[in-house]
Amino acid sequence: MLDISLLNKLSIKSVFVGQGFDALLSQIHSEQDYLVALFETEKRGVIWITDDADAGHSIFVTDTKGVNKDKLLQIINPNIKTLFLWHIDGVMFKKYSKCDCALLHDKLMHLIEFKANAKNESDDSIQANYEKASEQLALSFEKFEELYKNHGQDIFSVFDDIDAMIVFDKTVPQDDAYQKNIISKFSNRTLLKLSFGNELKVE
Repeated sequence: MLDISLLNKLSIKSVFVGQGFDALLSQIHSEQDYLVALFETEKRGVIWITDDADAGHSIFVTDTKGVNKDKLLQIINPNIKTLFLWHIDGVMFKKYSKCDCALLHDKLMHLIEFKANAKNESDDSIQANYEKASEQLALSFEKFEELYKNHGQDIFSVFDDIDAMIVFDKTVPQDDAYQKNIISKFSNRTLLKLSFGNELKVE
């Protein structure tokens, strides 16, 4: 039987009321309804997340054939833990206002933002993409933190750890000065770890 106790701890129906998607929340009458309205779940060794244009939000995919590689994050899950994909941008909040999604497992949350392939773009365009992605991730965390605080709860009473990830195509140079600068500013602002990449290992 699927353990969805982590979703219960989020208290979404009470914490997020009045945030513009109350009609969606009204369809949630049981814990299982969260999986219909706001989440997907998977339990396998390797799975991918992509930001899907047809669905209008990020989704799990098991077959990457035909999937745009610049919007694809591989999840390596050697211990076959239950993974929850939280649909955020375009579902919980207005499109392009917050990060795309969050991956949850155990009591950990990874905030994820996909950005289009910056290959062959100017340095200014690449840096602007980094800045935009970082801003969306920071705004998401700050909004969550604010809402839980207003509800008399510390978000870290729900999660043991929270981090953030920007997904770019692997052809974008890794560990360059732009990335290091963005990581430093993001950490100073949120106190969260930020990383860049196309692969996330669930320990």
